[in-house]
Amino acid sequence: MTGAQIFQMAILAAYLVVLLYLGKKSTGMVKSNTDYLLSGRQMSWLIIAGGLVGTNFSGAVITSVTNFAYTWGLGGMLYEGCTIVGFLICAYLYARRVRLCGAFTISELFEIRFGFNVRLLAGFFIMLSGISASAAQFKAIGLIFSSMFGLSETLGITIAWVITAVYMTMGGLAASNYTIIPQMACCFIAFPLVAVWGMLKFGGFAALQNLQNLPADYFTLFGPSLKLFLTWVLQWMWVNEWGSQWYFQRASAARNVWHAKTGFKVTALALTIMVLIPGTLIGLFARIAFPDLVNTEAALSLMVTAAPVLYGALAMTGIFATAMSTVDGCSMGAITVLVRDFYQRALGNTNLEARKINFASRIVTIVVLIAVFLMATSLKSVVSGLNFIYVFSAGNFGALIAALYWKKATKEGALLGILAGGLTSVLWTFFGYHTRFDGAWWAMLLSVNVMVWVSLIVNKTGPWWGKSPREARDDVKANITSFLANRTATMADFIDRFNVKAVELRLAVGDLTMAGVIKEVDYMTYTLSENSTPEEVYTLDSGTWRDTTMIATALVCCFAFAVIWIISA
Repeated sequence: MTGAQIFQMAILAAYLVVLLYLGKKSTGMVKSNTDYLLSGRQMSWLIIAGGLVGTNFSGAVITSVTNFAYTWGLGGMLYEGCTIVGFLICAYLYARRVRLCGAFTISELFEIRFGFNVRLLAGFFIMLSGISASAAQFKAIGLIFSSMFGLSETLGITIAWVITAVYMTMGGLAASNYTIIPQMACCFIAFPLVAVWGMLKFGGFAALQNLQNLPADYFTLFGPSLKLFLTWVLQWMWVNEWGSQWYFQRASAARNVWHAKTGFKVTALALTIMVLIPGTLIGLFARIAFPDLVNTEAALSLMVTAAPVLYGALAMTGIFATAMSTVDGCSMGAITVLVRDFYQRALGNTNLEARKINFASRIVTIVVLIAVFLMATSLKSVVSGLNFIYVFSAGNFGALIAALYWKKATKEGALLGILAGGLTSVLWTFFGYHTRFDGAWWAMLLSVNVMVWVSLIVNKTGPWWGKSPREARDDVKANITSFLANRTATMADFIDRFNVKAVELRLAVGDLTMAGVIKEVDYMTYTLSENSTPEEVYTLDSGTWRDTTMIATALVCCFAFAVIWIISA
């Protein structure tokens, strides 16, 4: 190894030691399972934004932003731009309801709204999505490690895996929150430095404008094809933000609604500063430095290698940081689903003491990370791992929209929508149907439309299976009334507290609400009527206008599908 490589390796080693120290420090913060999985629901907007940025800002993302800027110029900004707009949409339409619902996981929300079977089906897909996303990032770490130091790719994966396994096992999401600080510091410093160095080194925009053989639309937003742009809108603006357990979990762990919403807004700003602008600049000036690249994905690593040694060391550490911050966020999504949905709920361990649940959570963490390691070492490319994120999460999209916004959504619509969208996306991918357009579009179309139309039919015909009990149980109503004596609580709190089916809880809550004993003071949040104030009025969203909105959403999906079909023919 050269002297520069030894220096860069030392910087990386120092960074990894800091992660281990912070992981150890976070252990003292874990006193309950809520601490381990949701950091005690006390995350401020700054920590939420750090976690969201860390999860989204990966080695694959900064590489892709640089690659697309190199290839299409300013049009490459649309790739990450869709993600940034998606986070702003989440801030205003998504974060509030996720925080108020009280659920740890998307699938837990599905049980509250649709029943236990829907929860397990969705949880299975979410778990696979989190494992795939984490494996793709470890693969990226291995490739970068190999290209920077000339050592084995597997060695790079192993080093990063061991560090991640140690601090996540010790502190769970609390450790992820602690370690996000040095991770984001590296990212915030490294890539802007490389971008500024590239601008000064290669003559700035004047030199870029004089470059020969640039595409005619290189300095416009119209470089990427319309089909590709719409695919980015689907994947990054909608499915990735709304369908990902790791984003849902950050919003759910917020201190309150304001912190949840502010965290998403700050994330959009931070990604603009840390990813969109420097990634685009690095790609543009890489076009001057290396004008004839065959593999344009190498633009970032070539610029990092060409930069001064210190800049290169910081950038290389930043790439490690981005990948590892994505790994812990995505892995915690899979871990939370396995602990909450399968270990606690499916196996009936809801009433175990915190010590035993935390021990089980740490075992699950190790098992998930082993699965991630095995998948990472078997992937042929980073992209192949990233594709699985959408394969496994696209089918949940329609059910999630309905769970958050539509009171008339039914278990039949949710279950069939998830099956239709999920199986279509999986079969499309594994059987290699790459013609026309990606299976994610088919999954989106089927997920939303089956959810909406089946639910509308079931509201007219009655349940298709699993007939609900005719009357609410008196013991369940008494338990809920007693539990609300000195607090407000959500449906998720009731599920945690009482070992009864969600359908029985819904019946009991419905009876108590109609009788005026309890009041819904916010989305799925209840209190005793005698403890509420006249201002605490929540308008149920089951009116005709909400039905019309859901039908319009389904029709928009059909229209978008038709547009993609036509332009890709």
